Amino acid sequence: MKYKTIYIVDPVRGERIQLSKFVMQEFFTVMSFVSIADCFKPSQTLHCDLVIYVLRTGKCETKHLLNIKKKFKQLPFILRITENSPEADLTKLTESGFTCLHQATDNEKVRELVLGFLAPEGLPPRTEVPHPVPIGIELGPPQPLK
Repeated sequence: MKYKTIYIVDPVRGERIQLSKFVMQEFFTVMSFVSIADCFKPSQTLHCDLVIYVLRTGKCETKHLLNIKKKFKQLPFILRITENSPEADLTKLTESGFTCLHQATDNEKVRELVLGFLAPEGLPPRTEVPHPVPIGIELGPPQPLK
């Protein structure tokens, strides 16, 4: 399986890290950004396969998506709706050139959509087997309780 890259755009650091951990898989590279403009700078060396855009009032709204270049609008976008986010107008975004937009109201739905886009045939088996005993722990006979 080819490695896939996911961009997560969320101005709230703690939420961004939590969502990154939630969708992380061995074959996915997850990069997080504060704004959509940071994702598509010419200095980015990784090709993006999917963008998760978390809507937040005043910080990350759908109007910011209208300003990205047309070639990036061809990527699959998942709009993560939060409880205080503005309503997403998908028809307006589709008319402006977006070809693949989906909405998710919780992290579980985001993970389901990510796996559907990036691993439709399922994830391959893990390449490394975790060690059954953590390294550095000495196992000996059980000690009696005092």
